[in-house]
Amino acid sequence: MSTAMGIAAAHAVIDVRRRGAMTIVGAALLLLAIWFAAPRLLGRLDYFHVQTVRLEGARLISPTAVLAALGTDTSASVFVDPAELEAKVEAMPLVAAARVRRKLPGTLVVEIVERTPVALIATADGFRGVDSAGTVLPIDPAVSAFDAPVVSPAAGKPDTAADRRVFNLLGAVRARDPDLFDAIEEVRRASSTEWHIRTTHQLVRVMPEVTLERLADIFPVEQDLDRRHLRAVELDLRFRNHVIARLP
Repeated sequence: MSTAMGIAAAHAVIDVRRRGAMTIVGAALLLLAIWFAAPRLLGRLDYFHVQTVRLEGARLISPTAVLAALGTDTSASVFVDPAELEAKVEAMPLVAAARVRRKLPGTLVVEIVERTPVALIATADGFRGVDSAGTVLPIDPAVSAFDAPVVSPAAGKPDTAADRRVFNLLGAVRARDPDLFDAIEEVRRASSTEWHIRTTHQLVRVMPEVTLERLADIFPVEQDLDRRHLRAVELDLRFRNHVIARLP
């Protein structure tokens, strides 16, 4: 008799535990459903409509252009899928990356990483900025607050690959040695095997595959010349492990 009662009690305990587990699972599913449904339900309330769009990181891009790309107004909910808005902003030529987050009740924060102009080239519409990948950016330096060296390919001898190497170099210089970047005024392709870099100090002759590390070899030479109160009109880096200084 006691054994039967013990088995019955055990079954009762198991049944209670099972019911408890089912209750927990049911509550979890209910909360999950509420979690997914809440944005859609709350988005119908005017309180959660977009009232403000805050831009971060936008220096060259106009706020009006970003708002037009987003396509949102005060009738839109802040619970719109951020990935959709990010894709719209990243489709803009000047945007390298974008992140959209909401700040309740009615603010969208748009964080933008802009494509940075590292050079200027002449186009049919005047000078335009170019980023380190060689992408021509739709910005006019005459009305935008940026300065960059002028890059001039050899007349009648376009070489896209060689030009891209120069843009990549200027991007590295801008990121790692801003003072040197500011000193570079012009980069001109003299031939298929030589580029001329005009700085505020002198002309520097380099090979198309020149690296930032190799370009930095001009600094100790300039310092040595300064100690001797001399100034070179030209530094030649085309010869491996040598910097040839030509004096006036």
